[in-house]
Amino acid sequence: MTSMPEISLKAFNPKIESSLVGTIVGVSDSWRLLYANLASRWNPNWTWMTEPSPENYSSNDCSSDDCAFCHSGVAGSDIDPERMIAPELSLRKGAVLLWAGTDCGPVKMIRQLAGLIGIDEEKPLAEQDRRFVDILLYGYGEEPILYVHNGKQKIGCYRGCVNDLKFMREAGTTSKGNLRAIRYFSGPVVCKECNGSRLRLESRHIRIHGLSIVEALQLPVPEMLSFLRDVSRSVGREEGSDGMPLIEAIQARLEHLQRIGLQSLRL
Repeated sequence: MTSMPEISLKAFNPKIESSLVGTIVGVSDSWRLLYANLASRWNPNWTWMTEPSPENYSSNDCSSDDCAFCHSGVAGSDIDPERMIAPELSLRKGAVLLWAGTDCGPVKMIRQLAGLIGIDEEKPLAEQDRRFVDILLYGYGEEPILYVHNGKQKIGCYRGCVNDLKFMREAGTTSKGNLRAIRYFSGPVVCKECNGSRLRLESRHIRIHGLSIVEALQLPVPEMLSFLRDVSRSVGREEGSDGMPLIEAIQARLEHLQRIGLQSLRL
Protein backbone atom coordinates (compact mmCIF):
# COMPACT_ATOMS: atom_id res chain seq x y z
CA MET A 1 0.00 0.00 0.00
CA THR A 2 1.29 3.43 -0.93
CA SER A 3 1.61 5.82 1.98
CA MET A 4 0.33 9.33 1.63
CA PRO A 5 2.88 12.10 1.18
CA GLU A 6 3.50 14.39 4.10
CA ILE A 7 0.85 17.06 4.56
CA SER A 8 1.72 20.51 5.86
CA LEU A 9 -1.17 22.31 7.57
CA LYS A 10 -1.45 25.32 9.82
CA ALA A 11 -3.29 24.63 13.06
CA PHE A 12 -6.73 26.19 13.03
CA ASN A 13 -7.48 28.67 15.79
CA PRO A 14 -10.89 30.40 15.46
CA LYS A 15 -9.80 33.09 17.93
CA ILE A 16 -7.22 34.43 15.49
CA GLU A 17 -9.01 33.71 12.22
CA SER A 18 -9.41 37.11 10.55
CA SER A 19 -11.55 35.99 7.63
CA LEU A 20 -14.59 33.76 7.49
CA VAL A 21 -14.02 33.46 3.75
CA GLY A 22 -10.57 32.03 4.49
CA THR A 23 -12.11 29.40 6.76
CA ILE A 24 -14.73 28.40 4.18
CA VAL A 25 -12.26 28.20 1.31
CA GLY A 26 -9.85 26.33 3.59
CA VAL A 27 -12.48 23.63 4.13
CA SER A 28 -13.13 23.32 0.40
CA ASP A 29 -9.45 23.11 -0.52
CA SER A 30 -8.70 20.69 2.32
CA TRP A 31 -11.46 18.34 1.13
CA ARG A 32 -9.81 18.30 -2.29
CA LEU A 33 -6.47 17.49 -0.70
CA LEU A 34 -8.05 14.68 1.32
CA TYR A 35 -9.65 13.08 -1.73
CA ALA A 36 -6.41 13.44 -3.68
CA ASN A 37 -4.40 11.81 -0.90
CA LEU A 38 -6.83 8.94 -0.44
CA ALA A 39 -6.53 8.22 -4.15
CA SER A 40 -3.10 6.75 -3.40
CA ARG A 41 -4.49 3.94 -1.22
CA TRP A 42 -7.05 1.19 -1.71
CA ASN A 43 -9.87 0.56 0.74
CA PRO A 44 -13.19 -1.33 0.41
CA ASN A 45 -15.03 1.87 1.38
CA TRP A 46 -13.86 3.93 -1.59
CA THR A 47 -13.72 3.13 -5.27
CA TRP A 48 -12.48 4.60 -8.53
CA MET A 49 -14.08 4.45 -11.95
CA THR A 50 -10.60 4.99 -13.39
CA GLU A 51 -7.35 3.44 -12.21
CA PRO A 52 -5.58 5.87 -9.84
CA SER A 53 -1.95 6.58 -10.54
CA PRO A 54 0.60 8.98 -8.99
CA GLU A 55 0.61 11.30 -12.00
CA ASN A 56 -3.18 11.71 -11.86
CA TYR A 57 -3.33 13.15 -8.35
CA SER A 58 -1.49 15.79 -6.42
CA SER A 59 -1.30 15.38 -2.65
CA ASN A 60 -0.13 18.87 -1.77
CA ASP A 61 -1.57 21.14 -4.46
CA CYS A 62 -5.32 20.97 -5.02
CA SER A 63 -5.05 23.20 -8.10
CA SER A 64 -3.67 20.26 -10.08
CA ASP A 65 -7.10 18.63 -9.78
CA ASP A 66 -8.67 21.51 -11.73
CA CYS A 67 -10.53 20.82 -14.94
CA ALA A 68 -8.09 21.14 -17.85
CA PHE A 69 -10.75 22.80 -20.00
CA CYS A 70 -11.95 25.60 -17.72
CA HIS A 71 -9.00 25.71 -15.26
CA SER A 72 -11.43 26.51 -12.42
CA GLY A 73 -11.89 29.88 -14.06
CA VAL A 74 -14.92 32.12 -14.24
CA ALA A 75 -15.75 34.57 -17.00
CA GLY A 76 -17.68 37.80 -17.18
CA SER A 77 -19.74 39.43 -14.44
CA ASP A 78 -20.74 36.27 -12.70
CA ILE A 79 -20.42 37.11 -9.01
CA ASP A 80 -23.09 34.99 -7.35
CA PRO A 81 -25.08 37.09 -4.83
CA GLU A 82 -26.62 34.00 -3.24
CA ARG A 83 -23.18 32.95 -2.01
CA MET A 84 -22.44 36.30 -0.40
CA ILE A 85 -25.17 36.41 2.24
CA ALA A 86 -25.89 33.93 5.05
CA PRO A 87 -29.55 34.77 5.83
CA GLU A 88 -29.59 32.57 8.93
CA LEU A 89 -27.03 34.89 10.55
CA SER A 90 -27.44 38.39 11.91
CA LEU A 91 -25.31 41.34 10.83
CA ARG A 92 -23.49 41.13 14.14
CA LYS A 93 -22.59 37.48 13.52
CA GLY A 94 -21.31 38.04 9.98
CA ALA A 95 -24.26 37.61 7.61
CA VAL A 96 -22.37 39.49 4.88
CA LEU A 97 -19.78 36.77 4.29
CA LEU A 98 -17.40 38.90 2.23
CA TRP A 99 -16.63 41.08 5.26
CA ALA A 100 -17.46 38.68 8.10
CA GLY A 101 -14.94 38.90 10.92
CA THR A 102 -13.57 42.26 9.74
CA ASP A 103 -14.13 45.85 10.81
CA CYS A 104 -13.51 47.52 7.45
CA GLY A 105 -15.12 50.67 6.07
CA PRO A 106 -18.07 48.91 4.37
CA VAL A 107 -18.91 47.17 7.67
CA LYS A 108 -19.02 50.56 9.40
CA MET A 109 -21.32 51.88 6.67
CA ILE A 110 -23.59 48.84 6.98
CA ARG A 111 -24.01 49.50 10.70
CA GLN A 112 -24.93 53.10 10.01
CA LEU A 113 -27.39 52.00 7.32
CA ALA A 114 -28.97 49.45 9.66
CA GLY A 115 -29.62 52.18 12.21
CA LEU A 116 -30.94 54.53 9.54
CA ILE A 117 -33.36 51.98 8.09
CA GLY A 118 -34.32 50.37 11.39
CA ILE A 119 -32.64 46.98 11.00
CA ASP A 120 -31.87 44.94 14.12
CA GLU A 121 -28.19 43.90 14.00
CA GLU A 122 -28.87 40.96 16.33
CA LYS A 123 -31.71 39.47 14.29
CA PRO A 124 -31.14 36.96 11.42
CA LEU A 125 -31.49 38.57 8.00
CA ALA A 126 -34.05 35.93 7.00
CA GLU A 127 -36.44 37.47 9.52
CA GLN A 128 -35.99 41.04 8.27
CA ASP A 129 -37.01 43.18 5.31
CA ARG A 130 -35.76 41.58 2.08
CA ARG A 131 -35.11 45.05 0.69
CA PHE A 132 -32.27 45.45 3.16
CA VAL A 133 -30.63 42.30 1.77
CA ASP A 134 -30.78 43.89 -1.69
CA ILE A 135 -29.07 46.99 -0.26
CA LEU A 136 -26.34 44.83 1.28
CA LEU A 137 -25.77 43.17 -2.08
CA TYR A 138 -26.13 46.05 -4.52
CA GLY A 139 -25.64 49.23 -2.53
CA TYR A 140 -27.51 52.22 -1.20
CA GLY A 141 -27.86 55.05 -3.67
CA GLU A 142 -30.12 57.37 -1.72
CA GLU A 143 -27.42 59.44 -0.03
CA PRO A 144 -23.79 59.28 1.20
CA ILE A 145 -23.22 57.62 4.58
CA LEU A 146 -21.44 59.37 7.43
CA TYR A 147 -19.39 56.88 9.47
CA VAL A 148 -16.31 56.56 11.67
CA HIS A 149 -13.43 54.31 10.62
CA ASN A 150 -10.02 54.04 12.28
CA GLY A 151 -10.95 56.91 14.56
CA LYS A 152 -11.69 59.28 11.69
CA GLN A 153 -15.04 60.58 10.51
CA LYS A 154 -15.65 59.76 6.86
CA ILE A 155 -18.39 60.05 4.29
CA GLY A 156 -18.95 57.68 1.40
CA CYS A 157 -21.46 55.79 -0.69
CA TYR A 158 -22.14 52.17 0.15
CA ARG A 159 -21.92 50.32 -3.17
CA GLY A 160 -22.76 46.79 -1.99
CA CYS A 161 -20.70 43.64 -1.58
CA VAL A 162 -21.46 42.39 -5.11
CA ASN A 163 -20.29 45.64 -6.68
CA ASP A 164 -17.26 45.82 -4.38
CA LEU A 165 -16.13 42.37 -5.47
CA LYS A 166 -16.69 43.20 -9.14
CA PHE A 167 -14.68 46.39 -8.70
CA MET A 168 -11.76 44.46 -7.19
CA ARG A 169 -11.85 41.91 -9.99
CA GLU A 170 -12.08 44.46 -12.79
CA ALA A 171 -9.34 46.58 -11.21
CA GLY A 172 -7.01 43.59 -11.53
CA THR A 173 -6.39 43.03 -7.83
CA THR A 174 -3.32 40.96 -7.00
CA SER A 175 -4.15 40.51 -3.32
CA LYS A 176 -4.30 36.81 -2.44
CA GLY A 177 -7.18 37.46 -0.06
CA ASN A 178 -9.17 39.35 -2.70
CA LEU A 179 -8.48 36.73 -5.37
CA ARG A 180 -9.57 33.99 -2.99
CA ALA A 181 -12.82 35.86 -2.28
CA ILE A 182 -13.45 36.43 -6.00
CA ARG A 183 -12.98 32.74 -6.67
CA TYR A 184 -15.27 31.63 -3.86
CA PHE A 185 -18.09 34.10 -4.51
CA SER A 186 -18.10 33.66 -8.28
CA GLY A 187 -20.59 31.36 -9.95
CA PRO A 188 -18.55 29.23 -12.35
CA VAL A 189 -19.29 29.15 -16.06
CA VAL A 190 -20.79 25.71 -16.63
CA CYS A 191 -18.12 23.73 -18.44
CA LYS A 192 -19.37 20.87 -20.61
CA GLU A 193 -16.34 18.81 -19.64
CA CYS A 194 -16.66 19.06 -15.84
CA ASN A 195 -20.34 20.10 -15.62
CA GLY A 196 -19.45 23.09 -13.46
CA SER A 197 -17.59 21.11 -10.79
CA ARG A 198 -14.22 22.68 -11.80
CA LEU A 199 -12.58 19.27 -11.36
CA ARG A 200 -11.07 16.95 -13.91
CA LEU A 201 -12.44 13.51 -14.69
CA GLU A 202 -10.16 11.49 -12.39
CA SER A 203 -10.91 13.70 -9.39
CA ARG A 204 -14.66 13.53 -9.96
CA HIS A 205 -14.60 9.74 -10.14
CA ILE A 206 -13.12 9.09 -6.70
CA ARG A 207 -15.93 7.93 -4.42
CA ILE A 208 -15.41 7.63 -0.68
CA HIS A 209 -18.19 5.92 1.26
CA GLY A 210 -20.33 6.30 -1.84
CA LEU A 211 -19.79 10.04 -2.37
CA SER A 212 -17.71 11.91 -4.92
CA ILE A 213 -16.02 15.11 -3.79
CA VAL A 214 -18.64 17.13 -5.70
CA GLU A 215 -21.41 15.41 -3.71
CA ALA A 216 -19.52 15.70 -0.41
CA LEU A 217 -19.07 19.46 -0.82
CA GLN A 218 -22.82 19.90 -1.33
CA LEU A 219 -23.64 18.42 2.09
CA PRO A 220 -24.81 20.81 4.82
CA VAL A 221 -22.20 21.25 7.53
CA PRO A 222 -23.73 18.77 10.07
CA GLU A 223 -23.98 16.04 7.41
CA MET A 224 -20.46 16.82 6.23
CA LEU A 225 -19.18 16.34 9.78
CA SER A 226 -21.00 13.01 10.03
CA PHE A 227 -19.53 11.89 6.70
CA LEU A 228 -16.07 13.01 7.81
CA ARG A 229 -16.37 10.92 10.98
CA ASP A 230 -17.09 7.85 8.83
CA VAL A 231 -14.02 8.59 6.72
CA SER A 232 -11.99 9.16 9.88
CA ARG A 233 -12.91 5.74 11.26
CA SER A 234 -11.85 4.06 8.01
CA VAL A 235 -8.57 5.94 7.76
CA GLY A 236 -7.83 5.54 11.47
CA ARG A 237 -8.02 1.75 11.24
CA GLU A 238 -5.24 1.63 8.68
CA GLU A 239 -1.84 0.90 10.16
CA GLY A 240 0.53 3.80 9.73
CA SER A 241 -2.19 6.06 8.35
CA ASP A 242 -1.06 9.67 8.05
CA GLY A 243 -4.35 11.13 6.84
CA MET A 244 -5.67 12.00 10.29
CA PRO A 245 -4.02 15.46 10.56
CA LEU A 246 -5.82 16.57 7.41
CA ILE A 247 -9.13 15.12 8.60
CA GLU A 248 -8.74 16.85 11.97
CA ALA A 249 -7.97 20.16 10.24
CA ILE A 250 -11.17 19.92 8.19
CA GLN A 251 -13.20 18.90 11.23
CA ALA A 252 -11.97 21.86 13.30
CA ARG A 253 -13.06 24.31 10.60
CA LEU A 254 -16.43 22.63 10.07
CA GLU A 255 -17.15 22.63 13.80
CA HIS A 256 -16.34 26.34 13.90
CA LEU A 257 -18.75 27.04 11.01
CA GLN A 258 -21.44 25.04 12.80
CA ARG A 259 -20.87 26.89 16.09
CA ILE A 260 -21.37 30.28 14.47
CA GLY A 261 -24.63 29.19 12.84
CA LEU A 262 -23.67 28.26 9.27
CA GLN A 263 -25.18 24.77 9.36
CA SER A 264 -26.84 25.12 5.96
CA LEU A 265 -23.73 26.41 4.18
CA ARG A 266 -22.75 24.38 1.12
CA LEU A 267 -19.23 24.64 -0.22
